[in-house]
Amino acid sequence: MKKIVLALLLVSFMSVGLFAQRPDGWGIGVMAQYGMNWDGFHGSGSAAFSLKAPQLPIYWGVNMRFTNDYFRISVSGDYYLLEQSLTDDINFGWYLGLGAYVGLVTNGGAGLFFGGRLPVGLYIMPVVEVPIEIFMELAPSLGIAFFDDTVTFPDGGLQFAIGIRFWL
Repeated sequence: MKKIVLALLLVSFMSVGLFAQRPDGWGIGVMAQYGMNWDGFHGSGSAAFSLKAPQLPIYWGVNMRFTNDYFRISVSGDYYLLEQSLTDDINFGWYLGLGAYVGLVTNGGAGLFFGGRLPVGLYIMPVVEVPIEIFMELAPSLGIAFFDDTVTFPDGGLQFAIGIRFWL
């Protein structure tokens, strides 16, 4: 599996593709996320909002999760280092980014967590006349968490997201 992923990345780096053509306006969307932490790979899912402001090269994500005794909110921001179309026919491509996250959690106490992310994803804008983008990404993260009197390192994990973004 690793060889296939490396081969696909190598082919996409060497291919002559166009840089991605996304609209210049606002990008607003929703995504479903599933994350597994590095500590035992325990996971949970949630919904999140996606935002891309005009003229600012950061893709934002806002995630909130809560139950009767648990509340968590986090914000992530990703800058796409590499972004390339894979075909000339439709706007289908991939990206590699570098990002950061910060969040708060309450669960019988209070905590703060933050760290870095490395999002890798695929996107498609299937209809040129309709500015809708469908994307999915895998983002490993590494950070530190403070919960009451406990410091946890490494914090973070592996996050998978799939979403849709509307360009205005």
